Amino acid sequence: MDEFVPLVPVEELPDDLRAQWEGTQRPGLRDFIRMMAHAPDHFRRYNEVYGQLRFDNHLGPRLTELVRIAVAQTTRCQVCMAGRHPAAVEAGLTEELVAEIGEGERRDMTEAEFAAVTFATTFATDHLSITEADKAELRRHFTPEQIVEIGLLCVMCLVGRFSALAGLEEQWCPIE
Repeated sequence: MDEFVPLVPVEELPDDLRAQWEGTQRPGLRDFIRMMAHAPDHFRRYNEVYGQLRFDNHLGPRLTELVRIAVAQTTRCQVCMAGRHPAAVEAGLTEELVAEIGEGERRDMTEAEFAAVTFATTFATDHLSITEADKAELRRHFTPEQIVEIGLLCVMCLVGRFSALAGLEEQWCPIE
């Protein structure tokens, strides 16, 4: 990791962020917490919104994780790409499914998942190139509420661009 944004020493973390830091064994996520601790109030607000959007939505854990990982692949954030939420794995997320994100093919993805992943990837790389056909495909599979949730999830996951710029690293661990 470079020193674009130095990490807050663990002993200087506010109690709640220290508890988050202690609550994970993932080195990259620990460094993310330490980096974001430079603006703890904003980070708390980010966590609150992101947590609710990620874990209390109408998309389900598998689709949520596919969208999150699709954006992570565009940001090249190692921390984001390394994570796999257990509920998504229980819902059928596999590394083969994750590999389909970058291939642009759909063997194991449903049509709805493919539409959401295609939207997320395009949103994160060139949002102005999203076509009326892309929008229609989302409307075919999702309610307006779900489309908004997908869009907001994409926005929140773009924080990975900042993490990548800061040089946060984490080893990727495939699902077994």
